[in-house]
Amino acid sequence: MIQPIAVLNDPRNPAGHEESCLAAALASAAAFVAHPEDPAWGRWYPHGQGKSARRGKPKDLRALEAEGATFVSVGAALAAALPPRDYPLTGRMRQLQVAGTEMPHAHRSATHAWPAPQGVPALEIGLDTSLGMSTGKAAAQSAHAAFDWVMGLEPRARNAWVAAGQPARLLPVDAAAMRALLPTASVRIHDAGHTEIASGSLTAIAR
Repeated sequence: MIQPIAVLNDPRNPAGHEESCLAAALASAAAFVAHPEDPAWGRWYPHGQGKSARRGKPKDLRALEAEGATFVSVGAALAAALPPRDYPLTGRMRQLQVAGTEMPHAHRSATHAWPAPQGVPALEIGLDTSLGMSTGKAAAQSAHAAFDWVMGLEPRARNAWVAAGQPARLLPVDAAAMRALLPTASVRIHDAGHTEIASGSLTAIAR
């Protein structure tokens, strides 16, 4: 099973790499918040929480809205996510491309509903830029980190985070800066090595 995620690829209003990754990460978690009763979560999450980040045009994302997708926008970026599905996928998600998803890099942090109100958890994602991940790959790794972080929250804290608009910040960092973040990270994502990068690579953290 995989959780399908789509990021908007609109040449008329292009979104950046960092904003797209953060939107995908938050959409992944928002789909769980929107559909917590879906039994697919229980069959999927304990088994590696595979994700597939794809790119779609505006008409594709409109079609996903009709299929019950959950949307999050960050700046010019827009991402849609569904609860986990059996693979191969069906519906509009099946038609969207995975390979070659690349957005322009801003080389700066992206934020959403930031900063968090006092007493509300705030998600920070560190993403290792030195690995050269495509936007699609980086979006999926960011989503892994965000989802694990959200699942680690107590229900009251999770509800407060959602009510505050999912406060989050994505930090694009090099390998040295990533190592500096490790002592404060509650989530560490190591890639399985199926695509793009070596197995065991530390791709993302959340704190």
